[in-house]
Amino acid sequence: MSKKDKTMSAQERLEQLGYKQELNRSLSVTGNVTMTTANASPIMAIFVLAIAPLVVTGTATAGAALFQGILVLLIGLTLAELGSIYPVSGGTYSIIRYVLPKPLTYLGIASFVLISLITPPSIAIGVATYVQLLFPQLPQTAFATSCIAAVCLIFALMVGLSSIATSDKMTKVLMAMQAILIAVLFYIFLANPQRDVTEVVFSPQVLNELGTALIPGSISVVLASIGMLFGVIGGYDAALGFSEETKGSCKNIAKAVIISSVVTVIFMVTPIILSMVAAPDLLAYLQAKSPLLYTVQSYLGSTGTTLVNIGVLIAAFNATVMLIVWQARILYTGARDRAFPDFIAKQMMKVSGKAQVPWVATAFICIASIILVFASSLVALVTFGAILFSVMFLLVAVASIISRMKEPNIERPFKMPLFPLIPIVVIIGLSIAIFAQPLNDILTAAGFYGLALLYYFVYIRPRDKREKQS
Repeated sequence: MSKKDKTMSAQERLEQLGYKQELNRSLSVTGNVTMTTANASPIMAIFVLAIAPLVVTGTATAGAALFQGILVLLIGLTLAELGSIYPVSGGTYSIIRYVLPKPLTYLGIASFVLISLITPPSIAIGVATYVQLLFPQLPQTAFATSCIAAVCLIFALMVGLSSIATSDKMTKVLMAMQAILIAVLFYIFLANPQRDVTEVVFSPQVLNELGTALIPGSISVVLASIGMLFGVIGGYDAALGFSEETKGSCKNIAKAVIISSVVTVIFMVTPIILSMVAAPDLLAYLQAKSPLLYTVQSYLGSTGTTLVNIGVLIAAFNATVMLIVWQARILYTGARDRAFPDFIAKQMMKVSGKAQVPWVATAFICIASIILVFASSLVALVTFGAILFSVMFLLVAVASIISRMKEPNIERPFKMPLFPLIPIVVIIGLSIAIFAQPLNDILTAAGFYGLALLYYFVYIRPRDKREKQS
């Protein structure tokens, strides 16, 4: 880009990249951050998704969350730089597509498609769990949980098919409720410290095999927790997914993702650590169905806990809507870039006339999610998703280095500081997180990535060669 393009709007840059403005560009930076934070759903993440690492790795989750918070801020800076150059609704997918070699691009595509399929159902299962907690007279079986989750997804689809402006207005109201609830949590946790922060961060404990006592946690447990938290503390990258709906300059995209990453750390990392500091009994905390809810109930009683549960339920439903909306836009962008077979891409690209949303992609995410809520569990979805998120952000960090080498003169509306230290730290941290995960999950992910490479070399590459020669 030339110097005169420094103030180029995101829409102008989008059109310069060869795309038409088809989505409704009506979000401010604040609106983008609100939608992104709703997608991350701090309340849902800490009360439900955090159950998985807490059950498996105990209070080692505290030190891991602190480390994860640092990584989130560093990843946010890499996303901000590249997202401001490529303000396309594919978000991290678009970044990887423009910068990395094509084979690596399809590793990213595999991550995005799988994340699109497993994240909404994990949130929906969380909604169902809390419905059963609020209404114990309902059936408490796993099948009942799946049925409630499916109903949640259907309602989320109905909201997700409305215009982005409508979703934005609804989200602002629901996020205000989440903010109030988070303020209450901070007050409870800070007003009732039972132990020092250093105790939970530097002296990790886990449940024994019978779940009846606490034993010291090893370094390997801490490392495993770091990886698992990538399936819990996240969602801030969704700011890039709303690039084609955010008003103003390309720099606004960078602002949105940086603010979103900071909000994620404050709203997710801090409460997880403080809940352990305030827990009356760490053994009871780790034995609880929802550890953070145990701490809250200890100080608020049953009435206060019920109100918190309602807040969690509302936040969880809102997160389900936002995840479907965001993931659908990634599929829409991938289809537009012909990352999928043409007959599939043609359908995924369909945008509704009035609401201006990618309705087929949105419906596909919902249907696939309904199938998965009957076929998997919350812990399985979170732990496997952790590897996918780690690989995805690792590719982004690599892309940030390659971008500086490959296009040193391209105009960067936002330029991350301390380059190349930041992406190098991210790559090292994510590599540790990936290889600390269970071998079965690593091998399963490797299998999917192998299929992605096979798809590229067998279908995409020959197709592109044929079209280039014709």
